Amino acid sequence: MSKLLAVPVALASAAALSACSPTQTNKPYQPSDGIDVVVGDVKGINLLVLSSGKGDPGRLLGSFYNAGSDAATVTVAPEGASSATVSVDPSSTTQLGAEGPDDVVFDTTGAAPGAVLPVKVTVGDATETVSVPVLDGTLPEYATLVPTASAEG
Repeated sequence: MSKLLAVPVALASAAALSACSPTQTNKPYQPSDGIDVVVGDVKGINLLVLSSGKGDPGRLLGSFYNAGSDAATVTVAPEGASSATVSVDPSSTTQLGAEGPDDVVFDTTGAAPGAVLPVKVTVGDATETVSVPVLDGTLPEYATLVPTASAEG
């Protein structure tokens, strides 16, 4: 008799325990510091701005992937700052950062670290406005990447 009771008890236990840790697979989420955006054939991946404070220069980090068959020009325009353009070859990824030709530093950051900055991302005729997180150099991986007034460019 005890073997017949074991199966329903095991099934009931499994059902009860499955409610304790719901999976995140059906709900999109960003598992990193930045945000993603899709504009036409281009996807912005893990975009964030590093700045020491509101009104100070800000560096855009992340990457752009072009799924299209033609080269794309991405224009990134943060609220209250000068815009920048990034070229992305077809079926390629352009990594943004301080080391290399694709270093995007805005003259000013309109949001303090810990806030989000409205940024328009334009590719061709398509534009999306996203709220990009602004971080400072508190985390060691960003400490050397925060631009200073002399690093504007």
